[in-house]
Amino acid sequence: MLLRQDERGDPRKNERLPCSLRIKITTARGVINAPVYELAMDGILIGGPDAEKLPAQETLSATVQDIGACRIRIGDRSKAGCQARFEASTAELREKIEDRMWAIHEENAELITRAMEAGAELNKIFENGLANGAITIADMLDTDYVEIPDTNPVQYRTRMLDWADRALPALLEAFLARDKRLAFCATVDRNGYLPVHNKIYSHPQRPGDVAYNTANCRNRRIFNDPAGLAAAHNERAYLVQSYARDMGNGTTVMMREIDVPIRVRGRHWGAFRTAYKL
Repeated sequence: MLLRQDERGDPRKNERLPCSLRIKITTARGVINAPVYELAMDGILIGGPDAEKLPAQETLSATVQDIGACRIRIGDRSKAGCQARFEASTAELREKIEDRMWAIHEENAELITRAMEAGAELNKIFENGLANGAITIADMLDTDYVEIPDTNPVQYRTRMLDWADRALPALLEAFLARDKRLAFCATVDRNGYLPVHNKIYSHPQRPGDVAYNTANCRNRRIFNDPAGLAAAHNERAYLVQSYARDMGNGTTVMMREIDVPIRVRGRHWGAFRTAYKL
């Protein structure tokens, strides 16, 4: 899931990049068409409902969009999909995979720059809040998460929340409006606590309706899943990751995230998470 953290390095080395490609796979039961959500030099992540139909540990003929014909060996399954490795890769195939990976880097470059610019603005908002006395450093770094009664999934308050509700929405809403591909953008502290979310995900909870609450009431919650903590703990220039986002009621959506750190007075507060549907 941890894909790229800075601008150095060679994408050919142990890197899995979020992508939005298609694959056609020939099986004994017929041809399967499915989405590809990750690409690496050694393999791919196949998603969609038909991924479960692929025979484990079998080598199959396939054609990947923008790459071409190949042989893949079906491996482990997860909530995100099915992993598959390229088998008997030729020099020509490796070159095509590498070309596509460099193209994905170029596609991400604008999104990375945009996230880093917004992260810098958030750093200023945090610093200005301290400078003008709107909030203290102790309150900003508060991790005493107090459960909000009668919430499911559980929501929390910290001493930062009231200030965050006033200071952060304007930037978050402006950022979300810039690109129709964006699914959400939000800030999280180092423990994955998300005080303020986009308005579309910040509705009042409905008592007893967990599925609705999970999808539509995502503010004031702690997202300490692997993707959430990877974003929260990252202190390098940026992080790119992909994962299956739980939207409640058994629904998941594959996401590509670009996350940048937020620092306040030299201390790592958390991250600005920006997410795009794959």
